[in-house]
This record gives sequence, structure tokens and C-alpha cells, in this order.
Amino acid sequence: MQLDLSGRTAWVTGGSGGIGSAIVAQLTAASAAVAVLDLVPPAEEVPCATWVTCDVGDPPAVASAGQQLEDDLGPADILVNCAGISDGAAVHQMTDELWDRMIATNLTGAFLVSRHVLGGMIERRWGRVVSISSGSAFRAGPGTAAYSASKAGLVGFTRAMAHDGAAAGVTANVVAPGVVDTPMTRRSWPEDRQMLEMATSSRIANPMGVVLAPDDIATAVAFLVSEEARYITGQTLHVNAGSTML
Repeated sequence: MQLDLSGRTAWVTGGSGGIGSAIVAQLTAASAAVAVLDLVPPAEEVPCATWVTCDVGDPPAVASAGQQLEDDLGPADILVNCAGISDGAAVHQMTDELWDRMIATNLTGAFLVSRHVLGGMIERRWGRVVSISSGSAFRAGPGTAAYSASKAGLVGFTRAMAHDGAAAGVTANVVAPGVVDTPMTRRSWPEDRQMLEMATSSRIANPMGVVLAPDDIATAVAFLVSEEARYITGQTLHVNAGSTML
């Protein structure tokens, strides 16, 4: 499939991160005008039309960034909610600050940016929203309550949004990655050996025994925003080498 997004504008939250930058690169290669919303600028080698600094969990920041992007590029035809953070604590040891920060970035952020763009997509009768969840939404483990709750919340939120946009041909879907080699993952498992152990012998291991690359996730996103995926909505696409089969 030759993806052609000519004439489309895409916003990618968290577009400076490992998975986000791969998504930006693939959408740009497909001729979309891609905007990155992130607290840090993209790396020099990541092509994009523009970057705006934005804390997606802060309503005024989202409103300001959204207005700037609409003035510069026009309204969003495609939104990828990729901004996310990961931290952990057992429920009885979790602070209010940690819980609130995780929910604000991973879940409320997706709501705020989606709310900003969805009405316009419905009016124009074309739009794609893809949110990046996680295998932890389906296979939680010790110390992951806030992260798992935020990522599971994305699934329910997306299903509801899919209903909101369906009559206008606006789709909303989720991609749930497995073990992916990103800077965020490397903060927990910095060595190649540790990454491979996560993929082969941990509670989130996969039967293919592989560590995925960010491009594996970006390819799934690129398909879901394409015209060929126009009748796929309200779905979760697991890209995890089969870990949820175990």
C-alpha cells in the first residue's frame, strides 16, 4: 500500500519521543503536513512542518497551541495522541501528585486535544484519531495502577469518540504496543539484555521473542489514518508480537 496523505494536516502529540518521532516521519513521508505538540522540540533529523510547545494536560496550553496550529497550517485532519509518561508505585504507596500527573498527561491530554479537533472533523466529514495505549491496559502488573488505568481509559474514551464521529465518517482507533525499544523504555531497562528478557521471559513477553521498533507502531498508525481504513473505527490494534495471546 502506497500511503498518500497529500493535502492532509496531522497533529502528533508527544511527537518528539521514540514512537512519536517515528509516526511523524512516516506521516511526513506520506506527504502530510505534520505538526508536533510536545514539551521538547523534535530531533533535527525528524521532519515536520512545525513544532509547538504544549503540555497536553493543561487546558489553556492546548487551546493556545491548537489556535496557533490552525493559524499556521489549518485545522487538523489527523490527530495522533501519542504523548505519554510512565512511572510506577503500588496503590497504597501512590501519591496524589503521581496519580494526577499520569492521568493528566496520558488520558486527559488525549481528551483535550481530541475535543479541540473533533468538531471540525465532523463538520468537514473527514477525520482520523489514533491514540497510543499500551499492553498494560490489558495486562497490568505490580506498581502500574496509574499507568494501566490511564491507558485503559484511552480505550474506552476512543470507543465513545468513535460513536461521536461515525455518522460523519470520522474514525477513532487505538494502537496498543508491546515491548518497544524507545528512550522511555530504556530508562527502565537500559541494557539490550534487559530488553530481550522483557520480550522473552517477563509477564509481558511475546511468543515471537522480539523487541519491537518504533517504526512497527508507526506503520500501524499510518494504516489507520489512511483512506483504506475508512471503515475501521472503535478498534484496538495490538502490535506486540502476540504477547496478549499468552
